[in-house]
Amino acid sequence: MSPVRLIILLVAAGAAIASVFLIKSIQQPAPAVAAAAEPVKREVPTKQLLVARHAIPIGKFITADDLKWQEWPANGATGSFIEQKAEPEALEKMAGAVARFEMVEGEPITLSKATHPGDASSMAAMLNPNMIASAVEIAPETAAGGFIQPNDRVDVILTRQMPAGVSGPNTVSAYRADLILANVRILAIDGVYGPAPEEGREPLLIGTRATLELTQQDSTLLSAAKKAGDLSLTLRSITDLQSAKGATPTGRVYRDGVAQGPEGVRVYRYGRETVSSAPAG
Repeated sequence: MSPVRLIILLVAAGAAIASVFLIKSIQQPAPAVAAAAEPVKREVPTKQLLVARHAIPIGKFITADDLKWQEWPANGATGSFIEQKAEPEALEKMAGAVARFEMVEGEPITLSKATHPGDASSMAAMLNPNMIASAVEIAPETAAGGFIQPNDRVDVILTRQMPAGVSGPNTVSAYRADLILANVRILAIDGVYGPAPEEGREPLLIGTRATLELTQQDSTLLSAAKKAGDLSLTLRSITDLQSAKGATPTGRVYRDGVAQGPEGVRVYRYGRETVSSAPAG
């Protein structure tokens, strides 16, 4: 073979080998492109907000177990929420407040959603729907010796003096006591109110005024009874909480059949006068 042909064959073989390597390099992706295809992970900044651990109904006294700190996006609108960094003791401070609005699980807490004892709206938040607060004067001897506490249940007894001859042939005046309200809730004694303590209960709470949770109708009964005689409260057992609440049959007579005349309070039963009381006062 001539030298010229040998050179041509060598050049052709080299070109073939070079084309093979060129094709393989084109088919293989570049390392830089493969690296760029991987997603970039970025951490979203968060902060701790005070939220409801579970649903909180209106009027409930909030405890520390009802609340928790929860992560929240730092760039979210949180102007009225309670942030742990700004108020690290807020969870403990909110314990004992009364829920003014119903809150759902995970809902951020705001100061407008709860009120603390002593605030103007705290008593209204404690009342159950369709109930009102009515006050009555008390003393240790008319309030179970001072053992009645807020959130206890009591009976209300009206004691009044009967005119001579009304209750019998004797001419000597007698006294009559009637149970007019049963199983009603004590909201406060003077300015003391709040959830009943779980332990370490105070033995005595001496006050001059008890605030009761009543219906509108029973509140009018209480107002009439104040004029008719002396009122006293008796403490009910905690096992009697499921008993009937509100005006008793006798109380409904006072509530629905009382007429105030110049000589005093008269009670009517079944359309006719049956009892007359001493003058109001």
